[in-house]
Amino acid sequence: MCNFSLGIMVGTVMGASLILAVHPMNKRAMRKAYHRAGRMMNKMNHTIRELA
Repeated sequence: MCNFSLGIMVGTVMGASLILAVHPMNKRAMRKAYHRAGRMMNKMNHTIRELA
């Protein structure tokens, strides 16, 4: 389970970096994406804790 969640996080970071390389963001969109990613990580942490 730990390897699975690590793979998801690594894939997310690599995908985001590829998207940013192709299409850079302005500050407002970056702030919005940062908060969205934070919420997603919190939801993943809660889900992993419930499964464990």
